[in-house]
Amino acid sequence: MYQDETDGSFTIGSSGIKFNNKHVLVDGRKYKATQGLWELLTEANPDRNSVTMQKRQTYKQIQIQSNAHRVNYSPSGKIKSSKTLKYIRFISPLFSNTKEVPWESLQ
Repeated sequence: MYQDETDGSFTIGSSGIKFNNKHVLVDGRKYKATQGLWELLTEANPDRNSVTMQKRQTYKQIQIQSNAHRVNYSPSGKIKSSKTLKYIRFISPLFSNTKEVPWESLQ
């Protein structure tokens, strides 16, 4: 998620994102705002205790809707890869057939 320096608006992938205490809105589509979803959207190393499987699936929906997980945010772009912990722990398992990497092995 990025903030535009000129107008202060927020973007995730190719989509505008707004939020309040109850909802995260991605191009007008509402998602329930929770600590886990907020961690996934804003933190480089989300707290695993705040992130349920349901919030991971919500995050995946947002990634798909915004193409944030694809090169150039293009629907036809390849899925991005990264060596960051967030990518390894959260994003990659959402878009592959591999099982989640154990937390202990990444510390």
